[in-house]
Amino acid sequence: MKFFIFKLHVFFFFLLGLGLNGFSQNVYRVYFTDKKGSDYNPFEYLHPKAIERRILHGLDIYNSSDYPVSKLYLEEIIKLADSIKGSSRWMNAAFLYASDENIEKIKKLPFIKTIEIVLPLKQNVLTNFKAANDFDTIPAETQKQLLAAQLERMNGAILKENNLDGKGVRIAILDVGFKTYSSSPAFEKIRERGGIVATYDFVKKRTEVNIGMMHGTNVFSCIAGQVGPNQMGLATGAEFLLARTESFTEFFNEEEYWLMAAEWADKNGVDIINSSLGYTIQRYLPEDMDGKTTFVSRAAQLAVDKGILVVSSAGNEGTGKWKRVAAPGDAAGVLTVGGIDPTTGIHSDFSSYGPSWDKRLKPEVCAYGTALLAGRNGFSVSDGTSFSSPLVAGFAACLKQRYPYLKNTELKELICRSGDLWPYYDYAHGYGVPQPYFLFKDTLENKPTLSIIEDKDDITFYPIEWDTALLKKPYLDKAVLVTDTEEFDSTIVPYVDSTFRFDSTLTDTATFNTQIIPWDNITRLSSYKTTMPDYLFYHIKNSKGYLDKYYVLDLTDEENGSVSISKNISEKPFYIEFFYKGYYKEILIKE
Repeated sequence: MKFFIFKLHVFFFFLLGLGLNGFSQNVYRVYFTDKKGSDYNPFEYLHPKAIERRILHGLDIYNSSDYPVSKLYLEEIIKLADSIKGSSRWMNAAFLYASDENIEKIKKLPFIKTIEIVLPLKQNVLTNFKAANDFDTIPAETQKQLLAAQLERMNGAILKENNLDGKGVRIAILDVGFKTYSSSPAFEKIRERGGIVATYDFVKKRTEVNIGMMHGTNVFSCIAGQVGPNQMGLATGAEFLLARTESFTEFFNEEEYWLMAAEWADKNGVDIINSSLGYTIQRYLPEDMDGKTTFVSRAAQLAVDKGILVVSSAGNEGTGKWKRVAAPGDAAGVLTVGGIDPTTGIHSDFSSYGPSWDKRLKPEVCAYGTALLAGRNGFSVSDGTSFSSPLVAGFAACLKQRYPYLKNTELKELICRSGDLWPYYDYAHGYGVPQPYFLFKDTLENKPTLSIIEDKDDITFYPIEWDTALLKKPYLDKAVLVTDTEEFDSTIVPYVDSTFRFDSTLTDTATFNTQIIPWDNITRLSSYKTTMPDYLFYHIKNSKGYLDKYYVLDLTDEENGSVSISKNISEKPFYIEFFYKGYYKEILIKE
């Protein structure tokens, strides 16, 4: 299910649920006990970059999970299956169609460990689109402004000044199709230097991916597109693997195709996978978003375990019934990206919210959810976390180029630390938008910007610049001016996130609050926000380590520009954490 929302001419097609009785053969995942007879030489089977990645991460290049599935076993089940769609060496499994009668025969084979039936979608929701305008290669003035802003929001100029464009980094894009990518001027420079190193259509089982929808092409452009001087993504110097994993006719196999594409990308030496795809209400329940239940999330975590940084869109469920992030963005090791509105600088209403069902922080970071991208005949503007994810993937490639010996977990942590809200976070913005602090600062100064008034029942915050005027008022006689200054280390040493890690053992299933992030006094602006807005971000974190509530407030109105928080707002002990104009503070409220 594709994560994209288009402003103009949006059509929704609701397909009837497909029942099992509608097929003469069902779809199964058949898992084997071992890999008997599998022939494997890592130096012949894996790309040198894949071997280098394993060595960097301390992985055994002869690990059995990298051995291909046994040809002997495949030959046996082919005799009984209607057809085999593919196989997975990581899961030691084959994906096939078979009748009820023959699947019973397959179950009795001595090398079969277990079999899962793949249930069809109850309903498939497709977002089709037809752009109102096809643009030529000269963007309109308003488009130029958005184009500049979407890179400036991540300080792209600093990356460029330091010659960081993802050179030497290999990125795989898993998507629904890459129509016109082979002729689009947005990728002309990449094609000329041989930067598209491999392509494969897992649906049609062929190398050509210039098929399907434009979505993959749109995503590609947000990572590395460039037309003349107009740069759309940050990683214009990277290498690319393009994999088509979805169609609109084979709803059973999308997650299996995703896994096979990830294994293919791994074999071909990928460093980063971008996935602007997701699976939610069509197939799963909210409690399945625990990073361990859905097939695609398990697949994504396996890719992470092989040393690959997987970057995934949070989803576009923010205004629907689902609300939560989608699989595979719920996987623990995946870097999940939410969307922000370029005109407000904060959460786009369509972007999915965290946390994961087991209360882990998701999304971890965010970026523009509205972007200028390569359309069919030129530039086009579209909305969706499909585009925030590749923007961050391009940023990640620049970091990987700068620090090639970082492990994927360290790279993910560095990106989180670089967020412009860090160490504050919430379930809409994560740690904020990544910034290249590491290039121009060793530390980030935590300079106070708020004054704090604390009494028996409440804590009140107001901007520090109002002290002179406000302290004259009697009811502020007990104001306490915060004067401590901390420094946050912004070097590449991975941050210690135990303070912010959520308890993954929690079993409570509290009702998800659809009004979890109310904005107060915030209006849409006429220009694009290229820095974090000067709003107050604060949350209430309970003793279990996750958030009960979180807010974004505008304090520019002096009469209403203070915030009072009751010390009884949550069960004690709890924490109030806030971020305002670069200043972070945590306050413990206890009995």
